[in-house]
Parts: sequence; C-alpha cells; structure tokens
Amino acid sequence: MMANPKPDLQGWAEQPSTPGWQQLAISRVRARQHAKRRHNERKSGLYLFFDDPFRVYLDEACLRRNISLTGYMRRAGAAMIAHDLGLDIEEVMQHSARPAEYGATGGGRLKRTEDDGKGFGLWRILGLGK
Repeated sequence: MMANPKPDLQGWAEQPSTPGWQQLAISRVRARQHAKRRHNERKSGLYLFFDDPFRVYLDEACLRRNISLTGYMRRAGAAMIAHDLGLDIEEVMQHSARPAEYGATGGGRLKRTEDDGKGFGLWRILGLGK
C-alpha cells in the first residue's frame, strides 16, 4: 500500500504540482455533468452524521446567517469545492437548490431551483487555517 502523496487533498486525482491539474479535474466534471439526464426534481442527496456538539456549532452558524441547516451545508460545501478546484463559487452553487431561511421547512420535495448566491453572507474561502 502506497502512502498518500497529497495529505492535504485526499484521493486519487492529480497532484497540484501536475501541470494542468485543474483543467484535467474540470474536464472530468464537465464530462460527468453532460452524461447525466436532467430531471424536474432533484434526485441526489446525502445524509450527514455528526455528534450533538457539532450540531450546536452548525445551528448557531445558521442562526447568525439566517439560513437553513441544509442550505448552510450546501453553501459551505460549494465554497470548499470552488476553493479546491479553483472555480468561482457561483458556478458551483448554480447546481444546488436555493437556500431557505433559518427555521423554514420545505414541506416535502422541493421544486428544482438554482442557488443564485444572493443573501446569507459571503461564502468565498480566501485561505484555510490560521
């Protein structure tokens, strides 16, 4: 078993030192996006598992931005994806649902919407760590 050559970016993809690694990554993303058929309703989703103390952090952050918990997690995920792939966050967010305000409920399956990136504060990650 070989040690991971990129401890800060886990996985099998090209190393950041590989020339053109961002273009290679984006070309894979574009190919997968075009291979998928569009649906009127979103079909993909995931469950996030965390401990109660994490939920308290998440809830407080959501309350401060007046954004729903799932909206917060989608926006935070989009911010990291944009940061890691060198994309504009709006390009990533357009493929997820528009966030609701804190405490709002969807009332079942939501119609397909696009996150326009407006409201709920800034979501750009300029640097990581201290």
